[in-house]
Amino acid sequence: MKRKVAVCVGVMVAVAAGAAGAEERTEGTAAPESHAAPAQEAPAPTAVAVPVSALSPAPLVEAATGGEPATVARQRSDAEELHVPVVLMALPHVSTAGTATERLVTTFALGALATHAKRVDGAAMSLGANWVGEDLSGVQLTLGANVVRGTASGAQFSVGGNIVTGDLDGLQAAVGLNVVKGAAVAGQFSVGGNVAAGALSGGQFSVGANIAGSGGVGGQFTVGANIASAPFKGMQAAAGANIAQTLSGLQASSGFNYAGRMEGAQVSLLNVGGDVSGAQVGLINVAGKVDGLQLGLINVARESQGEALGLLSFIGNGQANLQLWASDIAYTNVAVKFGGRHFHTLLTLGFNPGTDTHRRRYVGGMGFGAHIPAGPLFFDLDVIGSGVHTDNLFRDGDGLNVLGQLRLVAGWQVAKRFALIGGVTGNTLVTWDNGDRWEELGIGPEWRSVSDGGRTTVRVWPGVLLGVQI
Repeated sequence: MKRKVAVCVGVMVAVAAGAAGAEERTEGTAAPESHAAPAQEAPAPTAVAVPVSALSPAPLVEAATGGEPATVARQRSDAEELHVPVVLMALPHVSTAGTATERLVTTFALGALATHAKRVDGAAMSLGANWVGEDLSGVQLTLGANVVRGTASGAQFSVGGNIVTGDLDGLQAAVGLNVVKGAAVAGQFSVGGNVAAGALSGGQFSVGANIAGSGGVGGQFTVGANIASAPFKGMQAAAGANIAQTLSGLQASSGFNYAGRMEGAQVSLLNVGGDVSGAQVGLINVAGKVDGLQLGLINVARESQGEALGLLSFIGNGQANLQLWASDIAYTNVAVKFGGRHFHTLLTLGFNPGTDTHRRRYVGGMGFGAHIPAGPLFFDLDVIGSGVHTDNLFRDGDGLNVLGQLRLVAGWQVAKRFALIGGVTGNTLVTWDNGDRWEELGIGPEWRSVSDGGRTTVRVWPGVLLGVQI
């Protein structure tokens, strides 16, 4: 019964307040005085909109119906933060400021096992862990873990791990793990691993692994692996591996580099890239499309608009030909020619049947050359080193015989896969261990020199070749 009376009283008070507001509004906006009609005959005002505030429940109604007065809500909002300059803690919720540490805002927090605060605008130190619920502007030092659930502008030092789920603008240093879920504008230092899920603007340094989940601008340096799963501008340097989705800068490692799209340079034992605009330098270079340089022992590319320099280069739109020719060294010669647009490798084999064992020759060698296309014509400048034997290709009983050749070859592309070739060669044959059996070699003039008591002979003479390329 009392509750119903209280509700009725509250409703009456609200109606009275609305009527009072309406009268004040009517008086404040009364029509100007008119000479045509007496003031007492002024028309009564029509319906007046009652303000929303006038219809809001009165405190008495709130109390009677179990609600909360607005003044109480405001008081509670003002009391959400507990400001204490210095606080000592044994554990979270066990401190000199009481148990409500989730509302604590402090300048200095010192904990035995852990500290906990809503916001720290100074320093938090403990042996176990430091936990800040919202913002850190200062420094955290602990042997265990540092955790900030919001933004951190300062430094975190830990033996265990540092975790920031917002943005970091400062420094993280840990023996174990660093994690930033937002943007990181700073440096991360760790023996274990660094993880920046947001954009990185700074540096990551670790012995284990660096991970930039949203890319960024800066540098990743590690003994283990660097990973950038989003576009990254800067440098990746590792003793192990560098992996990037898109990189503009430098990848350098002693193991493995991979970039889905690369604008810059890759330097490693093994370089792998998708679209590479720049350079790959290593023992083995592999790419989809290259606009630049591949320099290595083995180069592989689906398409290249640049150059490939190496022992073996396999380029999809480069050179891949078979050459057959006759020369003064051997009547029958075959070579595989492959490489990029302007540089190639030659693997050669030659055989001269002869009329006796003195004229029978086996020649096997390898060389490199430059290719100069000029419409249907082309010119090759090759340097080839070969071994020469009398009985078989691998016999060494006739001494050590090394033939060096400098060839200038001209070709005429008769059809797409057929060309006529011919050229001149400069030949130098060096024979050791009294194995000079090559008096019949060559055509034209010959220059011969014998040294080391007749054990070493050097012969130099010009030569010619004529053949086809398919």
